[in-house]
Amino acid sequence: MNRADLDRVAGVLLARLPRAADVISDIAAMEREGREFVCHWTEVIALSSEELAAHFIASAPQAFRTLDERAVEDWIIEAMDAFDRHGLGAGIEVFDALPVFAARRAGTQASCTLESVAGFLRYFVRGLGGRALTIARDPLAHTDSERIFLPPTLAVADAHDINARLYKATAVYLWAQNRYGTWQQRALETALRVLDAITTWPVFRKLEAVRLGACLARDLPGLARDMASVGFAHAEEAAAWAHFSAEAASLTEPGATAHDSLALVERFATRTLPEEPRYTGGMRPDKVREVLMARVPREKAALQRALGALERELAPRDEDVEADASVAAEPANRFTLEESVDGANRDVGLQYDGEQVPLDADLQALLASIMQDLGELGDDYLEPGTGDAPYSGDAEAGGTPGTAPAEVTGGHVHVYPEWDYTRERFREAFCALTEHTVPDGSDEFMIATETKYRGLAKSIRRVFEAILSEAQRQRRQPHGDELDLDALVDAHVDFVQGHEMSDRLYTHLHKAGRDVAVMFMVDMSGSTKGWVNDAEREAMLLLAEAVETLGDAFAIYGFSGRTNKRCEVYRVKTFDEPYSLAVRRRISGMSPKAYTRMGVAIRHLGALLAAVPARTRLLVTLSDGKPEDYGSYRGRYGIEDTRHALLEVRRAGIHPFCITIDREAPAYLPHMVGTANYTVVDEVQKLPYKVADIYRRLTT
Repeated sequence: MNRADLDRVAGVLLARLPRAADVISDIAAMEREGREFVCHWTEVIALSSEELAAHFIASAPQAFRTLDERAVEDWIIEAMDAFDRHGLGAGIEVFDALPVFAARRAGTQASCTLESVAGFLRYFVRGLGGRALTIARDPLAHTDSERIFLPPTLAVADAHDINARLYKATAVYLWAQNRYGTWQQRALETALRVLDAITTWPVFRKLEAVRLGACLARDLPGLARDMASVGFAHAEEAAAWAHFSAEAASLTEPGATAHDSLALVERFATRTLPEEPRYTGGMRPDKVREVLMARVPREKAALQRALGALERELAPRDEDVEADASVAAEPANRFTLEESVDGANRDVGLQYDGEQVPLDADLQALLASIMQDLGELGDDYLEPGTGDAPYSGDAEAGGTPGTAPAEVTGGHVHVYPEWDYTRERFREAFCALTEHTVPDGSDEFMIATETKYRGLAKSIRRVFEAILSEAQRQRRQPHGDELDLDALVDAHVDFVQGHEMSDRLYTHLHKAGRDVAVMFMVDMSGSTKGWVNDAEREAMLLLAEAVETLGDAFAIYGFSGRTNKRCEVYRVKTFDEPYSLAVRRRISGMSPKAYTRMGVAIRHLGALLAAVPARTRLLVTLSDGKPEDYGSYRGRYGIEDTRHALLEVRRAGIHPFCITIDREAPAYLPHMVGTANYTVVDEVQKLPYKVADIYRRLTT
């Protein structure tokens, strides 16, 4: 890279520097690889902020004199992450504090990064049981009861292996806070009322460390021993902690709760207490309360809806009630809760009129989550609710990036990463997404659609009725209609090698039961305003009617957003909701919103779909164009993030497919979704039938 190249990339930026000539000379004196590195990263940083890029150029020569290339790249990423999270000033501060970074880097050769262990921790914590917790980054290790936050780098020990084990120990300990009741609602409210942040919260934190350590030692002794081995750097510290634990021995008894820890705070508040183990992290009770206040009413409503659906299945028929006067005399059939506790495992079951009720995995997880928050269920929780009305009472959680539009109801904020192809890594916790419920549309639109497509609707229904009668070929059967060539070849190989030949040499046609779940993800960006939005709504009305005839599980959500701080999906029909007049009205009510930030919507809706037990899971997107939003989310950046999100859902066993009316789609969709995973509809009138035909091909 010569002076002309530098001017081309950073000419405007260099003009901002007070020592531009010196900087140019310093860069010119660098090796060719270093100059190209500076050129590349200047372009990348300038996509986010030209001012930040100018500060990078000013410090780049000194960085290469101080650090190796890998360390320089980490320095850049740290600055850009600071910019993403806290704005321009924070990013500039990292670039200007190069000596601080270099000194820290020199002492962290044994450090371990969260990025290197996050995948393992995510599955490990999930395997421990209880509410599913995700892993996120934050300088302070803590939990908000839905996420475990861990620092991006750990370098407290002088060996990489120990730092990696400390990550694991910290994740387990924060899981234990949730599992063993540190953040149960009543305990949390009491703690917030009686403790203060400066003097007594630290005491409570240490007492809880004693109690939780005992819980882990009883229920997960091998894991507890591993945690203890990395808990302290020096034997004196471990001995001091053991002495303190002995003084608070009542907390080590089975059945001790967070209330018992609170009761001991006053006794220890005036004493000098030892440092707790290195894996305990901190506490953010304010954040826990925000999440709890949003989750508790949401899960109560979800449980009541589920019980309502169960009761409609289990309640005796009218003729049975008339035949049994004793049943008629009773006010209602009732649900009761049964619970068994075996260490860390807490199984919750339901009975209906004294009879055991089989629970699916989702309902069992919901009950376990509620019990984790409350410790017990009041009678009001077991009152069945209606199944048709979607729950919309969630309060906006803390940190909501924007105010929900007046025509929709708010929802809990979900945080997702976003793939930045320029950095070749995720921007962690970068997108904030909320769910909203689409308001009812007009009955006139439904009637007009039925009238307009009366003939086409019959044709689409015939397509779907034919699916039910289509046969599937079972291979390697002992009896059948035709020889199975593959099985015959394998049998001959066995014969030649002297093995016993299989008798499963035939194929057989049978009517296969369907096990399909489909998520329809509909573009509600502003660009769909007009005939595109009408076509999407018409297609979904016709398609939903047809899919209903198959009995397939399906959901419909819209998506839109405005910047990474306000991404939105819109509930039209959830998987556990029956297809009804209310759903049809919501389809009619789908209207254009803002922009098309597609990757975060795919991650969120893909997670909802992945939770549905089905052999075949499809994510079908209806869109009018490529991903696009304010800022850098356009062009290749948006396409690469969307492509990465689609790869993620594929790894979860989901088959994505995109239907678009964008005539320019062949220029980018093959790269984004794959050559066989999209179709372009050239006439909007064809959209309803095209969607139906594609659905048939994907699910048979």
